[in-house]
Amino acid sequence: MHTIFIIYGSTWDLAKRKLFPALYNIFREKKNLQVDIIAVGRKDFTNDDFRKYLEIETKEFIKKDNTFLKFIKNINYSKVEINNWTDYSELKKDINKLQKNNSQIIFYLSISPEYFNSFVDNYKHINIKNVKIIFEKPFWTDLKSAKVLNSKIMEVFREKQIYRIDHYVWKEAIQNILAFRFANIIFEPIWNNKYIDNIQITASENIWVGDRWEYYDNSWALRDMVQNHLFQVLSLVVMDPPSTIDSDWIRQEKLKVFRSIKLCDNFEQNIVFWQYDWYLWEKNISKNSKTETFVAMKLEINSWNFVGVPIYLRTWKFMSKKCTSIVIEFREIPNILFKKFWPISKNRIILEVQPNEWIDIHFNIKENGNSKEVERVKSKFIKELESKEAYEKLIEDAILWDKTLFTSWEMLEESWKIVDDLVNCKNNCPIIHKYKKWSNWPKASDILLENDWKKWYWN
Repeated sequence: MHTIFIIYGSTWDLAKRKLFPALYNIFREKKNLQVDIIAVGRKDFTNDDFRKYLEIETKEFIKKDNTFLKFIKNINYSKVEINNWTDYSELKKDINKLQKNNSQIIFYLSISPEYFNSFVDNYKHINIKNVKIIFEKPFWTDLKSAKVLNSKIMEVFREKQIYRIDHYVWKEAIQNILAFRFANIIFEPIWNNKYIDNIQITASENIWVGDRWEYYDNSWALRDMVQNHLFQVLSLVVMDPPSTIDSDWIRQEKLKVFRSIKLCDNFEQNIVFWQYDWYLWEKNISKNSKTETFVAMKLEINSWNFVGVPIYLRTWKFMSKKCTSIVIEFREIPNILFKKFWPISKNRIILEVQPNEWIDIHFNIKENGNSKEVERVKSKFIKELESKEAYEKLIEDAILWDKTLFTSWEMLEESWKIVDDLVNCKNNCPIIHKYKKWSNWPKASDILLENDWKKWYWN
């Protein structure tokens, strides 16, 4: 299969750190996938100029060996001003030079969403067949703007051509959720509200906003992490089993979850916004900024298997450590046998996504040397083999027409509906509190769980 892969934003950070290394790995490992690359940018590069530039800029991310020298010969450069339709005609000529019989063409828009409209308007001037288009998140800023943007895109492309990515779900540990649930009879029968007490999803980062200030101050933690990443993860955790492993069936079950998510009433008790104390002193940040860098919320799922199970999400920056985990906490055992005499720890399943990828199961056994008392133990399962980087897998999936992990417009629309009242809350917004950088988490957010007689899990 021959693919022409066109990267808009080829000199931006994402392309250098993620896209070109991913394409290099595909070139090195997948001999049956023939990929020619067109790097699109605004600089006045020749092909040789860009190849030399890329060799320098990717020195931290790609090993420079003989394979790399072969790979870089497959990269051509095309100068395109995104607002200039005549440049698109020149780009089409560059594409035609590389085309073979039945070549597929993939546009990867590694650009800010404000340029999506310009791309669509100018793309109309060229007629290219067998095209796919990949959109990076964020898919605009709220429900209304997302609908307008999607309508614009649908003027030119059909849904089957559109690949909206959330790179988070291409992490190996996230993809393993479905296998863990549906390939093991010891887990799936108890994966419901009869046995599960609560679900907690945490995504913390030990970095601050830094050079991403412009993007982050307009996206916030709610838009940047919850509306896409954490909702996508949640859908895999609570979805019903699909009829087949086919991508359409999986996406339909995920969509049902999005339609069943309900924010709990009473903002003050069930949603908290915080901002790290150094945020207003970040470069170029307004001293009046109300951007939250921490958000925690309680959700409910209106589905047969999970109704009544509280779900807690939290995400923040500038914390003591980087950690993404999914905690499934089970109900206490009935008041029988050991429970009558000693406190029994709850069983938990913890799926850690980063910094490590493992599954941790907490259960109780007899305490050593004591005939009756019990203690909690942990059994940790780690995949030893190094997994592929997320962008390598998502590019492969796009090449092979596998849309399982890509976000459909229906899912995206439903996710915006869930948070739209929050992102457009105006005078009814949760109060922004302050927390100290490099702390564990704002302890006042514990009220979300304490109201339900529960606690956050933090390993």
